[in-house]
Amino acid sequence: LTGRPSIYTTFLAYDEVAHHSGIERPESLSVLRRVDREIGRIVKAASMAPRPYFFVVLSDHGQSQGETFLQRYDESLEDLVSRTASAETSVDDAAARDEASAYLVASLAEASREDSVTGRALKATTGGAIDRRLTAEGPERHDGDAQLPELSVMASGCLGIISFPRLAERATLEWVDRQHPELIPALRQHEGIGFLLIRTESGDDLVLGVEGSHNLTTDEVIGEDPLAPFGPNAARHVRRTSNFANCPDILLNSTYWDETDEVAAFEELVGSHGGLGGTQSFPFVLHPEELPWPGEPVVGAEEIYRIFRGWQAGLQPASSPESR
Repeated sequence: LTGRPSIYTTFLAYDEVAHHSGIERPESLSVLRRVDREIGRIVKAASMAPRPYFFVVLSDHGQSQGETFLQRYDESLEDLVSRTASAETSVDDAAARDEASAYLVASLAEASREDSVTGRALKATTGGAIDRRLTAEGPERHDGDAQLPELSVMASGCLGIISFPRLAERATLEWVDRQHPELIPALRQHEGIGFLLIRTESGDDLVLGVEGSHNLTTDEVIGEDPLAPFGPNAARHVRRTSNFANCPDILLNSTYWDETDEVAAFEELVGSHGGLGGTQSFPFVLHPEELPWPGEPVVGAEEIYRIFRGWQAGLQPASSPESR
């Protein structure tokens, strides 16, 4: 009603319920209906605003379902790594943190920084506690390699992360084979693991599966391509991840069972996201017809960002801060 040029909000409930109940269970769909009613209230309020508004509804990801890795094989990813690695493992429970809580804290932190009645009230009420919590969300920092575990295992849905925190550089396939000769074969041959990503001493990014490999640097495929079950854009996504400075030493993705459209999450969530396979890879954008959409397929968050910025530039007056 104040005529703000851009407004956004996040609805948290469906994601949380679907994680634990499933993506189309009655309780999940009940939450989705309530979200729909809330969106309807905002649309109704906008009809009384002093300027017109376009409404865009989007998901940040999808979710995939399936029995978890532990339920299927009576051992967790941590158990498998502990059994086959020549080192003690340490498990960080960061992936199990409440996702809704993290969204809420970030939203409150952003609102408290605004020079508005709401922002000033939040800042005065919390005394900076929101910002302090936001910066403390990361793992505890240690001084000295001796305090770091030799090996760390984490999970986000059907995505698994294995790291060697004491190494200054990214671990290579050859180094892991020398130090932990049973680890890579065990991961590669496991029925519940679709592929793993690791870098070689020559600098190539190598994806390994039970029946073949895919070199992301040279695009050479030997045997069966382990990325084939994950769609035509899988190599692009995994290559992008491997180029991140904080890419883990070994990245795992669970098997995707096409006949049941299921994955096996490495954490205890019946609905999950974080890796590749199934409907988690298909978020959506619901937008007015007046806002143009490209004719070719849109792949990746960066392309979505460019589309939205194009919409914003086309809608805002040239003199407004949002258009610059």
